[in-house]
Amino acid sequence: MAREWRQLLELRLRKSSSTSFQKFFADFMGCLYPDDYIPVRPHGNLGDGGMDGYMRSSDTLYQCYGAENGVVNNIHNVINKMKEDFDTARSHYEALKEWRFTHNLVDIPAPIVKELFALETEGKKHGIKVGFFGFNNFRELLPKLSAESLEELIGVRALNTAHVEDLPKLIAEILDRVIDEIYSSGIEEKLAALPIKPVPIDKLEYNNIPPIWRENLITWLKHAPTVEYVIANYPTEKAAELAPPYFHSQYELFKKQHLSPTTILQTLHEQLAGYVSEHNGRYEAALAIMASMFESCMIFEDKEKAKSPEVVNDPA
Repeated sequence: MAREWRQLLELRLRKSSSTSFQKFFADFMGCLYPDDYIPVRPHGNLGDGGMDGYMRSSDTLYQCYGAENGVVNNIHNVINKMKEDFDTARSHYEALKEWRFTHNLVDIPAPIVKELFALETEGKKHGIKVGFFGFNNFRELLPKLSAESLEELIGVRALNTAHVEDLPKLIAEILDRVIDEIYSSGIEEKLAALPIKPVPIDKLEYNNIPPIWRENLITWLKHAPTVEYVIANYPTEKAAELAPPYFHSQYELFKKQHLSPTTILQTLHEQLAGYVSEHNGRYEAALAIMASMFESCMIFEDKEKAKSPEVVNDPA
């Protein structure tokens, strides 16, 4: 499993708290065990019975705790929650064989570990195995997920190693369509006059880029040199002058429609990638181009422009 996936998993866990973490865990387990894992939601005053999820094959109950940014702020509250959740689960489910305190904590404070040991001792009295389900468990299961599931759950798609050497060719294929569009529409002179501005470090914040797309852009930025090389060496004259401003003009068009950052990014990606199959690499090549254009401020704003009321907030 690629190292970047593990890093992105940590980011995803940190950004999931409370009910959003519960939903992430349900989606994660649902992708892995669609016929075995049962997500549980509270029902009115009846609550959830101390259960957020249940694995039928092993009679394992999962109770979720999603901390803000993956950090415990009040240890006593967490310890009390562990005790109460375990007691509730034990009293509600006679067939229970295993109980897992499921969390998004990257580092677990010692008092919480100590409480786990105490619950393990109590669980043995009732024939129940007690344990954590946390970051290392998520990471261990990552290789079992498909590329599509990883993309859906974490929000980005890693470049298939089989496509690394093909990336310049794939970028050039997308660039072919872009150059054709430029010359067929007769806008080359207008594009050549548009300036390129340096990107500020905190451009992601200024432009209200949502978390999933932040991770996309950051991940694929490492391939920006490949994009720049392909554009600089493209056989069509002035391609290096025309292609980047073309992306800027497309962005300006979408911005004038008052579209959200998510919609703009999704639409740009669809335009670049076109129809893609699961393993053809064009999906990834389009992300690399977008990351490069974002860095050079061809899409989205520098600090000064981003303060304009034209920039649309995106809650996604």
